Amino acid sequence: MARQFDDRLSQPVEVTHACPPDECGASASCHQAVTRAYAALKRAGAEEKVAFEAAEAVYAWHHPEVPRARVPFVIADWLP
Repeated sequence: MARQFDDRLSQPVEVTHACPPDECGASASCHQAVTRAYAALKRAGAEEKVAFEAAEAVYAWHHPEVPRARVPFVIADWLP
């Protein structure tokens, strides 16, 4: 595990660099990347579909072993 700083809070956050797809917690790098991509696009005014598809692509990059059809169901619980 590595320690990284969350720019929004300036607090160290434990980040795991590999996780089993069914066990990615909030501190996992894939979870953080997915939620960050989605939030940034929504803040920039992107449509829901565009932001969600970008989040799917980020998760798929982190977890190529997960079937693409399953990805939306995995990340749906992570996003507001």
